[in-house]
Amino acid sequence: MTKFSPGCQLAKLCTRVYRVIFGCVALAVLAGCQSFFYFPLKEKLFDPARIKMQAEEVFLKTVSGNTIHGWYFPATTKGPSKGTLLFFHGNAENLTSHFLMFHWLPGQGYNYFIFDYPGYGVSTGTPNPESCVEAGIAAAEWLQLKKDTRPLIFYGHSLGGIVALRTAEEVKQTLPIRNIVIEGSFSSYQRIARHVLSRRWFTWPLQPLAYVVMSDEYAPKSLASLSPIPLLFIHGDADNAVEPKNSEVMFAEAAQPKEHWVVPGGGHGNLFEVNNRQLREQLLSYLAKTSTAPP
Repeated sequence: MTKFSPGCQLAKLCTRVYRVIFGCVALAVLAGCQSFFYFPLKEKLFDPARIKMQAEEVFLKTVSGNTIHGWYFPATTKGPSKGTLLFFHGNAENLTSHFLMFHWLPGQGYNYFIFDYPGYGVSTGTPNPESCVEAGIAAAEWLQLKKDTRPLIFYGHSLGGIVALRTAEEVKQTLPIRNIVIEGSFSSYQRIARHVLSRRWFTWPLQPLAYVVMSDEYAPKSLASLSPIPLLFIHGDADNAVEPKNSEVMFAEAAQPKEHWVVPGGGHGNLFEVNNRQLREQLLSYLAKTSTAPP
């Protein structure tokens, strides 16, 4: 019969305690990873009327039955619009704050539509990769059916970038897309979750769990498959929320035609405000190259 020393028993007890603590920490951190993707807010944060913008209230239904809320802003210039931009906004808050990123666009001749994901603002449901893509599809279909039969401009920021890319894959055979512009974003939920875990020494050992908890089932399958739709990746070189390397990876995976812009001093979500707002004119010039005839 084998005898166990008190020291051996203590070591086993410590191992069990360590595993319990490690498991609790892992669950807490991975819950944090989920909030990295989804942190919705219900309250209305800003009224467009304060800056003399008038939004058309839009309510859509997804295939799962969620009601999606959106704001449509028509171009305010004379004559036919230059196109329609569908904005997939980033995480946190809701469209009542995110719409401000393109408040200047209708004055440049473009229609502008922003929508909320399930659980954001007054949209119903719960946000997850699948439901967000369903919302994107509903928004694109509504725009093409009700507002503009010309190819749409997809613009995705941060979380909205990965949603926009997968939405484009889903609708590219049935809906015309003029451009896909991805700002400060990523193309893999698993990779970005792992990177978040790698940022702190106490979460560094948890990195493999990102591949267990997070799924890329509703991430884009192949960026190259979006060709020949022009792809533009934009990133601020001072973005501490989503590192610039993510855009480099996506640019490498995409097929021509494609471009990659790095904004000096740009952070996460302020690229149209820094450097004397140079990015506004740069984007307008880029879009002008793919302009379409009025409907």
